[in-house]
Amino acid sequence: MPSFSVAPFAANGTPVLPPRHFMVPGQYLESPSKRFKLLLQPDINLALYDNGALAWVADNNPYTTVSTNPNNDLVNCFYVHTQGILVDHLRGRAWMTINGVPIAGDKGSAERTFVQVQDDGNLVIVESVPYWASNAALFPDFTQPSLAIPGGTTLEVEKRYVVGGTTMVFQSDGNFVVSNGPLGVLWASWTQNKGATRAVMQPDGNFVIYGANNTPLWFTGTAGQAGAELKLQANGRLSVVKELPVWARFGYTPTLRPHRRVIYPGSTIENWKVKDFVFDNVWG
Repeated sequence: MPSFSVAPFAANGTPVLPPRHFMVPGQYLESPSKRFKLLLQPDINLALYDNGALAWVADNNPYTTVSTNPNNDLVNCFYVHTQGILVDHLRGRAWMTINGVPIAGDKGSAERTFVQVQDDGNLVIVESVPYWASNAALFPDFTQPSLAIPGGTTLEVEKRYVVGGTTMVFQSDGNFVVSNGPLGVLWASWTQNKGATRAVMQPDGNFVIYGANNTPLWFTGTAGQAGAELKLQANGRLSVVKELPVWARFGYTPTLRPHRRVIYPGSTIENWKVKDFVFDNVWG
């Protein structure tokens, strides 16, 4: 039995393959503009098309590797489980990406990494690291639309930021509220009538509600995470997250770990051969 589980991909034609999901032949991702399509073909080639013209295929690409032992517990598929992995029983191969070191460490990285096809034609594996969330019971849903507020942004008073049926607003009474029409208020900072004047997603990653004289009245406690964003999902989850690539088709060079020599029982330094062990993305 495999030591992990992956689920069928059900959002065909969207830009994102969520963490621990697999595509079968005939399924595809599309960039938001629909110009680029990543298709797992019936011949088990994973190919990227630009307005119908072949632009890229998963083969001997930079920062990828190919083995001759595809996982027999899985059908022909492409899945993301920290790495992007193509299982091709037709050719007896497993193609996989060589990712950079996970931002938040190895533990749980499979739950944080997803594949996305971008409008610039790049194919990227992204790690999404949450540092704060309004409701821990609402999990990230990478297939849902979301609204991201970058660091260095002051939210406008009474401006409604909307995604799906969910709204967030910094009210004139100083309260910051996330709501959904039928469900009412989902979360609030409860800073009303305390003199709050500004709600700021800071460049250092902290989301702060300030009163007079720059006095912080409420904050997420996420300072020190430069590059993080305030993210609102359609399901009502508000979070502070940092999303960075760990692999890309172009424009990104992974930060790799030093090579380690692994010697299994029955092998010695003198008789060490590649066949003596199987690389399985286990990091020490």
